[in-house]
Amino acid sequence: MKKLTTAYQDGSTPTIAIIGSGVSGLCVAIQLQRLLHITSYTIFELDTEIGGTWSANTYPGASCDETAHTYNYTFAPNFEWSRPYAPQSEILEYLKATARTYNLYDKIKFQTRVVNMRWDEDRQKWTLHWRNEATGVEGDYVVDIVYSCTGLLRIPSIPEEFRDFKGPMWHSAQWDASVDLKDKRVAVVGCSASGIQIIPNVGREASHMTVYARSMPYILPWCNYRYSDAIKWAFRNVPLVHSLYTAFWYYAIDSNILLYYRLTWYSFIHRMIMYAVTWLYLFLSVRDKTLRKKMTPDYEIGSRRIVLTDDFFSTMQKPNVDLRTEKIVKVEGRSIELEDGSKQEFDVAILATGFGWVENYPPDTWFGRGGVDVAKSWGEDPLTYFGTTAPASPNHFMIWGPNSGIGHNSLTAIIEAQVNYTMLALSSMMENSLSVIEVKEEAAKAFLALIDRRFENHIFTNCRRPKFLNSRGRCAGFWCGSCTEFWWHLRRFDLSIYNTEPRIGNAAEVKPVPNGELKEV
Repeated sequence: MKKLTTAYQDGSTPTIAIIGSGVSGLCVAIQLQRLLHITSYTIFELDTEIGGTWSANTYPGASCDETAHTYNYTFAPNFEWSRPYAPQSEILEYLKATARTYNLYDKIKFQTRVVNMRWDEDRQKWTLHWRNEATGVEGDYVVDIVYSCTGLLRIPSIPEEFRDFKGPMWHSAQWDASVDLKDKRVAVVGCSASGIQIIPNVGREASHMTVYARSMPYILPWCNYRYSDAIKWAFRNVPLVHSLYTAFWYYAIDSNILLYYRLTWYSFIHRMIMYAVTWLYLFLSVRDKTLRKKMTPDYEIGSRRIVLTDDFFSTMQKPNVDLRTEKIVKVEGRSIELEDGSKQEFDVAILATGFGWVENYPPDTWFGRGGVDVAKSWGEDPLTYFGTTAPASPNHFMIWGPNSGIGHNSLTAIIEAQVNYTMLALSSMMENSLSVIEVKEEAAKAFLALIDRRFENHIFTNCRRPKFLNSRGRCAGFWCGSCTEFWWHLRRFDLSIYNTEPRIGNAAEVKPVPNGELKEV
């Protein structure tokens, strides 16, 4: 295994900007320190605190629907999780504690927006134009390397018709804790993963709650029991126990990728088991036939995220709770009108309507080689290499970029695979005295062809209600395989698929070193 190079021959290291301090941004900063001993980086954070999704989503009942022991960083395990699926407060505290351990707070510019970034051909550097949202002060920041770690769950998707709602209204990621829901008539729009967590808590407070959902998710029992002190002791003091427990959950959940494919006997068996379990849970939980029919999903299992809950079904059967599956056609004042002509007034509207993925890479903010507006040139079809690097965007890494999302396992596994790949890339740059690396267009197109080929037999591109597809029927957000396969593809760095330029002033011939694997130094 090749040892990583941690500096150029003159002892210098690249200057780096990290945009975002959520799970991915913190992971980049920590691995720069752990693996490359690089501290010449700055983190730009729009919020007043770290945590990204886990700082923004403070709604009642907010929890991780991935097992906590597979969600934390592999290099910073937490043995003190209270439950298999940790609440938002615990995850945020874990991220804060990890950031403090690695002294990251001193590296973060809070309440600072990166307005745009431009590649300077002559200087072989990026210029980031930033603005402090608290003071209005603006400036430029010039660096060698940029990491985009803004995540895909940060821009709330607000249905256009609800912009005219006259009462208190907010998205699940913008929870307004100042509004008391007690004795209020509340509309909850959407049955996403967050909606499923919100609804039981709102149902306990509101005088009446109406849930608007065009279709229901497939639901599994949560079984979110508390860990005993004895189990926590074993996690802390018997390494094999924690390792086996984490590995079991990781690979068991990763096998759910079988749900997403057709035409194979093993996928058929896996899908039939999941159909049986979700149907039985619904049948045993909801005895009213009419309500049970409304709560039965009308699409193939796997084409949307399967959610976990223990109290959703019981909430939906309360006398103060209604479920409406008709299409919303108009929102006027405080009333919501459906396609059947019925109207209902509410005191509060809560939107669990997901997030805008396309808006995460807006035009006029990212100008690469030759001044090209990279996001605009993409249109609906992003061109990347494993959602991590992009042609025409030298020295730029994306964490959880296009076609690297997953819906069945721990997102942290994908993030760590991408981050570790970029550590290999930076090591190769310093080993070979390079100032520029830029993935070749043919490599990105080969990745895109792989994605398209694999999605031909994928549920996402064959389902009746294609939620994750663009207007041309392509899936631009998700990776097509398991987390393990994604890691396998990125376990080594191949310099031959990148265009390179030597450091300015360095006339020596550069010979690519052999592909390396990640090793802590």
